[in-house]
This record gives sequence, structure tokens and C-alpha cells, in this order.
Amino acid sequence: MSRRMTRVVAATLAALVTVAATAAPLAAQSKSVKAAVSASASPVLVGGWSGTATVPLPDSVIVVPVLYTFTQSGTTVVGQAMVPGQGTGPISNVVLTGKRVRFRVTAPEGKLLEHDGTFGADGSIEGMVNMDKQPIAKFKIAPRKDSKSMPKK
Repeated sequence: MSRRMTRVVAATLAALVTVAATAAPLAAQSKSVKAAVSASASPVLVGGWSGTATVPLPDSVIVVPVLYTFTQSGTTVVGQAMVPGQGTGPISNVVLTGKRVRFRVTAPEGKLLEHDGTFGADGSIEGMVNMDKQPIAKFKIAPRKDSKSMPKK
């Protein structure tokens, strides 16, 4: 893969979390998204999450740290996303259905990065990031211990 293509993929991945918008109302989401992260409880999204996004390339793999913070305002879930050193932005289109979570991150150049993940028994979320309906990365995030606030750049 060319250096230019590698930079484009890296920039797109950095844009994973540099976005704007609002989220879907909680009333339209599954009732099961209310409890703690234990295997016996239903999953909860509100709070801070950290992990990685992994982009496969023909001759290597790029792993980028990612941070997400989801908050509730009234009946709406909103979020803030961050790639350390790359910037922050709001998350949109948050949809929770049972153990499945979907949300959108809009890259600065307007590309939509659709996240589609599933809560695991350990409380983590693992899934795919798609752009133009094509998978571009895998992501895995887990609740942050300091989930009260978004880290500073």
C-alpha cells in the first residue's frame, strides 16, 4: 500500500472520533439498556469508554487509541469522541437495542463513520466501523474508571 493511502487510512481513523450532532431519544431505545456492566445485568452506555480501533492494511495493521463519553440529557443520549492528539467532537445517531449499539462519527471532511457493536459478557463493546457501507476498522472499547468526564486533549 502506498504511503499516501496509509496516510488517508490513518487520517480517516483519526477522524473516527472528530464529529458533530445529536443522539436518538432513549424512549426509542430498548428498555434493557439501564443497568450496570456485569454479565447478569443489561448493558449501559452512559459514561466513559476507552479502547482501540484497528485498521488492517495489506502489509500491516494500524492501532489507534479511541475515547468515547456518552451522557444523557433528558431522554436524549449525546456523546463526545476523541482520538488523543487528534481532537474531539460529538457523536450522533446513538441507537441501543438489547446488547447492540450503533452510533455515527462524522469525519471533518464529512465522511460518515458508522459504528456497529455488541456488548460482551465482560461489559466491553466490540464491533466494526464502516465507511460508505464498507468495513474499515474493528473497534473494542471498555468502560473507563474515570468515566465522569472527557479527557483533555
